[in-house]
Amino acid sequence: METAKKTRMRRGRKRPVAGRVQILAAARTIGVRKGWTAVTIRSVAHDLGYTSPLLYEHFRDKEDLLTQIAVDAIALFEKSLTKKLPDNANDTPLQTMVRRYWTFMLRHKQLYRLANAMDGVPIDKKAIDWSAQSLCKAMGDRVRPLLEENATEADVKTLVDELWALLHGMAALYMDRSAPFNLTKVTAAAMKLISGAPRSRLVL
Repeated sequence: METAKKTRMRRGRKRPVAGRVQILAAARTIGVRKGWTAVTIRSVAHDLGYTSPLLYEHFRDKEDLLTQIAVDAIALFEKSLTKKLPDNANDTPLQTMVRRYWTFMLRHKQLYRLANAMDGVPIDKKAIDWSAQSLCKAMGDRVRPLLEENATEADVKTLVDELWALLHGMAALYMDRSAPFNLTKVTAAAMKLISGAPRSRLVL
């Protein structure tokens, strides 16, 4: 009797309305499990037990939803790369960031793919580029001391772009199964690129 009464109370209780956090979490779960092409407003609404119009109150469309997940992924990426960087003869900040780059990619492959627009799903690339500026600056701050004192900000940007291209290129080859995972090779290649840049002092 008591159980039946509790059941009736639960059925009559108004269910909390899903907000942005819950919607993003549900979409992220679908994307990580099934790939980002499986994420739609309808699929997310279905997983949450709601109708699609509720989600449109929070996100304009699928692109808006996926873009926010990608922006959040970049913020997590930056935090992972820059948190408590060591600075000693055996482990420089740049070497640590290179290793953490790959650690993040291996642990969060689907988020990495989305943030780098690798799966052909609609995302706002301008919004992604803007959100990545802080991460690029963090890398530039670590590269700047390795260049000549008269190096310009354009020189720093060029070197950072080349470093990201190298790391992402190797990551893409690994994820497409064209090349095996080899962290030592990745780190060595990154350090070789940096050591070839004009500099007055270089600590590897």
